[in-house]
Parts: sequence; structure tokens; C-alpha cells
Amino acid sequence: MKISLPVLSKLARVVLIVVLLYNGNLPAQNTDYDVVVVGGTPAGIAAAISAGRMGKKVIIIEQSPVLGGMLSSGVSRLDDLIVEANSGVMEEFRRKVASYHKSSLSSDPLVKFHTNNPDIKTWSSALGQCWEPRTAARIYSEMVAEIPLITVKYNQVAISAKIKGNKVSGVTTQERDNSGRLGKKHEYTGKVIIDATYEGDLAEFAQIPYRIGREARSPEEPHAGVIYTDGFGSKPGVLKGTIFPGSTGEADNKSQAFAFRLAGKDYGTVDNPNLLKNPPPDYDPENYKVGTLKPNLPNNKVDMLGINYGSDMTGYSTKFILADWEERRKIEEIYRNFSLGWLYYAQTEGGQPNIGLAEDEFTDNNNLPYRLYVRQGRRIEGLYTLTESDLHKDLLGNGFRGPLHAESIAIGMYPIDVHNVQNPTTRNAGPYGEGAAEGDVVLMDVTGPYQIPYGVMVPKNRDGILFPVCISSTHIAISSVRMEPVWSSLGQAAGIAAALSIDQNIQLRDLDIKEIQNELLRQSSMLFFYKDIPGNAPEFTAVQKLSLLGAIDSDYNYDLNPDQPISFSDFSRLVVEGFDVPVSITAEHFEDVPRGHPGFKYIETLYDMSTQSEVPFFDYETKNYMNYWWMVRSGNGSPVYAYPEKSMTWEGANRILSGLLKKDISGMRKTKDIITKRDAAILVYELSNSL
Repeated sequence: MKISLPVLSKLARVVLIVVLLYNGNLPAQNTDYDVVVVGGTPAGIAAAISAGRMGKKVIIIEQSPVLGGMLSSGVSRLDDLIVEANSGVMEEFRRKVASYHKSSLSSDPLVKFHTNNPDIKTWSSALGQCWEPRTAARIYSEMVAEIPLITVKYNQVAISAKIKGNKVSGVTTQERDNSGRLGKKHEYTGKVIIDATYEGDLAEFAQIPYRIGREARSPEEPHAGVIYTDGFGSKPGVLKGTIFPGSTGEADNKSQAFAFRLAGKDYGTVDNPNLLKNPPPDYDPENYKVGTLKPNLPNNKVDMLGINYGSDMTGYSTKFILADWEERRKIEEIYRNFSLGWLYYAQTEGGQPNIGLAEDEFTDNNNLPYRLYVRQGRRIEGLYTLTESDLHKDLLGNGFRGPLHAESIAIGMYPIDVHNVQNPTTRNAGPYGEGAAEGDVVLMDVTGPYQIPYGVMVPKNRDGILFPVCISSTHIAISSVRMEPVWSSLGQAAGIAAALSIDQNIQLRDLDIKEIQNELLRQSSMLFFYKDIPGNAPEFTAVQKLSLLGAIDSDYNYDLNPDQPISFSDFSRLVVEGFDVPVSITAEHFEDVPRGHPGFKYIETLYDMSTQSEVPFFDYETKNYMNYWWMVRSGNGSPVYAYPEKSMTWEGANRILSGLLKKDISGMRKTKDIITKRDAAILVYELSNSL
């Protein structure tokens, strides 16, 4: 076949254009989106899904070949503490994992064991709390694919940010393969940018002030700074959480240990196809110790979490966060060799040659995870900074919950959990002093369920960008927040905030937080924790909104027990706080409601409101005997009883609400039937919205 010169010239021009576009130096054509999400982590995915469901055109830019962040790159267990703490997109993910296990892996030994033991609610495969990495990647991909407005770009990392005025308006990315090699550049612009990465690089690129390392000890942060503790319970003969001498509380720029979270498999034989033939570079057996590694994932796989004397490695965490992507490639190799050293130790000196890398995971990456486990990155300077006191149920909390945040957009549940900041140098190190583990803090008993306010995601000095992962927090606070279910909830809130900001054409910092909360509740995201009020419960929205007002709360097991009758004491709190009635106390009137009673100020307030009404609505009983103390205190000589624990009836509730609101409540039942906590919450919520 003969090709004419004009045709050859045209082909040459096409080839030249292709070469120019793919030479790695010129940015590709700009692409505009409503929301640009950098990071296909669980937070980034939740942000994209929530914004996409609100009709926004979204792009996710992900550094690896799969979605899911660490949940598809080695962290194969849901650190939710209890299963009921999940909500929103993360709960959807959990349910899809559980459904897959029950339908496709029902004969798997681990799935069968967990299915036959429903009381196991931590890392249960039957409940979708653990999985194979490839399962997480597939399910997250399917969830995103359900929303046509979402586009995904894989194997790209952010390298700069575009600023227009005071607003972050776009990002430049560069392709990065599994070996860390950089390639072609791309540019993306959006009305809102969401940095959902673990590192928070856009804070650096957009000149947003941030923290890294540890703050000094303070009254708000008694566990901050340099500290030696019992940590993960490895110090025999001391009480949990013990703080040892040498804990100066000084600030520094150090971060907790990172690791490659290997996906192992029990091959059941020494003929392990993934037995490491030689130790990795710089291997030192003194760095490791290992117990028996048993399958804790389906298909005989092992989530290889090596705390302290395992895959955890200190000394490079801060360096990695502050490095560019070229330098990170070198640091990743150091971490990779260290984690492989732990596997080699387990196979040799640990006597477990049956354990090897799972041959069907990360098949295009030598069976090694795509991501380094970055436990904490930059922490922006935001409108609100979360501290240890915001998590602590005793410092500012009420003994079983953290302090109430009316601007809550997510909940946290996990303990304070800091891995080693400075590692021991030998396996026989003491509990403190030279060579001992420093910086590991694990406080299982002090964090109750806590709330996270919207302001932690919003930078002080920049518009147009949110940080649901690298939030405004201290080193101690992020150690609890850093669990993927919490980051997912924060990401979902970020996606909703982005969509509302676009719809209303206002800055992210100026949004009405109640509107964000309303949409979160519509998307079944929890703002206040209850074990027994799931997102599909009829009372979910009412209970959540009233809880933010301090009008209703759980028992000490975090159950509301919605089918139980509501007491007069709890009903008094519900209506006083739910309708924002000013507290009014003129005396201690009732023998059975003394000062210190949980319902004292609410019952006294209803009494005062009743006496001012032309039609009193407060019932009480006066006993018919004389008592000198009551003559002095009450002025009538007889003790008076309000019966705070009596169950409320519809008739009684109607009388109180009609009198308090000074209106006849049409359609409300007036029977002597008992009113439940569920019905009382729905009633008060609906009435408060109608005023």
C-alpha cells in the first residue's frame, strides 16, 4: 500500500500532538467540576457520594489504582468500637460487606463462626466489620458507580493549588504509578475543593496554617507532649493508663508511628508460595516480636497489625508528611522494608513459615499494599480546634459523654489511641527512660461518645476548601478521630456543605449549620450517639435534633429505649429544652425533687410557668401532716410531691403543652394511655417546628 505525502504529513502532525500531550511536562486541558475531591479515602468517597446525591458534578482524584484509602490497602477491620456507631455512607458500606459475606462467602470458616456467634460485635465478618482488601475496593467502586455525576481519576496526586482571590479554586495533579514514579500533569477546577487525603498537602499548597507534631501539656490536654505510659498494656504490674516518670509534657514536631499494613494469608503449610527467601535491606531482628498470627479475615487472610514491635516504625512520620512526592518515594521504601522485616521475622524466628503475603491481593504491586498507613498528617488551623477535653467524658463531659456541641456534624466513639512516637531500641526496654517506648497513649476509659463541630473542617484564612481528614485538632484529639468511620462521617458532612454552598452561592464558613445537619439527618448520618436509634427509625430525626438542644439523652448504656414510657422528669426536660423555655426557679418546692435531682430545674421551671398561666397546668400533691422544716422552707407546713418518676399520659402531656404554649393542640390525643419516649420526642419536635 502506498501512502501519499499529504497523508503522511497529517499523520506526523497527529503524532506530534500526542507526544506533546503525553510528555509529562504540559498540563492537560482544564476540566471544571462543582466539587473536586482530592483523595479516594472513605472520607473522600462519602464527600463525593453526598454531594453527588445532591445533584453536583464531582470528581475524585485518587493516588492509588483503587478506591477506599486504607480500608482497601491493609486496614481490613472497622475501628468503630461498637457496630451501632456507624451511620451514613459508612453504614451503607458496612451493610454491603455483610451482605456479600453472607451471600458469597457463607461457607467461609470465619464468616460461619461470626454468623453463629451474633454476640461478637467487634470485627465481625458477619456484620461487615472486617473484609479482604480487594472486597473493600470493589464495594467502594460499586457505590461510587451508582452515581453518574461522579468521575474518578486514579493514580494521580496533588502537587499544587490554584488560588483566586482568597478562594482555593483548583488543583494541579501529577500521575504517580505504584512505584512512585511521576508522570503527566493535569489541572482541575471546582466551585469547592475537598482535601480528603491523609497528608493534607493542599494546606501547604494553599498557604493554610497547620499544626504537625505534638502540643505541650495543658489543662485541656493532660496527655499532650512527651509522655511515657502503660500504652497498649504491655507493662506488667501497673494499672491501665499509668503515666510514668520522665513525662515532661513538652511539645515537639514528632508524629506517631506509620506502617505498611500487610495483607497476610495462612497457607497452612511450610510450602508457602510467598515465603520470603531473604531478609529485606537493613533487617534487624531486635526491632520485632510477634505472637501467633491467625486468620482474622475471610479466606484465611490476616490483617497484619504489628503495634510497636511489629510493622510500626517511628522517626520518619513527620518527614514523610512534609516531603514532596519524590522524597516520599524513598521514605516509603524504608517503611516497606521495615514491614517486610516483620513478616520475615514471623516466618523465621517467629516460627510461622505458613504465613505469607496474600497472593490475590495487590496483584499489580507485588502483593504489597498501595498506601502507607499515615495515621495523622497536617492539622489545619480551623474555625474550631478539637482538643482532648472535647473527647473526654470527665474533663468537660458529664461522666459518660463528651461535652455537647450544638454544631455537631459527626460523632466519635473510639478511645484515645496514639502509637509510639519514639520507639524502644531493644525488646527488653523498661517502662520509661532511655530506650523505652515514648508517646504511646491508649485511654480506653475516658472517651465517651463525643461530637465534632463543623468548624474543624473550615480553614480560618481560606475560602472554597474543606478538610474532613486533616481537621483542626490537637495531636491527642486526632488520635481518636483518625478512625475511618469518623473520617467518613466528616467527609459526608463536607460533601453536603459543598453542595449547599454552591446552591446558595455563599462561602462555606457562612453556611447555616442547621441546614447541614438537616441534610445529614436526611442521609441517615448520626449527630448524637444512641445504640438503639438507627438512621431508619421513625424518631431518628426528632431524637437527634432534640439531643443537640440537650432536651433528651440516653441511659448509661447509650440506649434511649424508645418504647418505654417517658417519666414526668424526662418530659419536663424535653419541653423546657425543646422549646427553649428560660429556666425559672423560685424555690425548692417538692419533697421528691430536691436540688441535685436531674429533673430539678426543669420541674421547677414548669411549676413557675404554670403559676403564671391563667389556667395552671402543673399537678402536685400536698401531704396532710405538719412538719416544722416544711413550714420554714415552703411556708405551708406540708410537704409537696411532684412524682418525677411517674409515667406521662397523653392527657397529661396535652395539658402541659397546651398550657405552656398557650394554645389548644388540635389533633393531639387526650387519653390516659402512656406516652412513650419515641412519641414524646416526635410530638415535641413537630410542635417546635410548627411554632
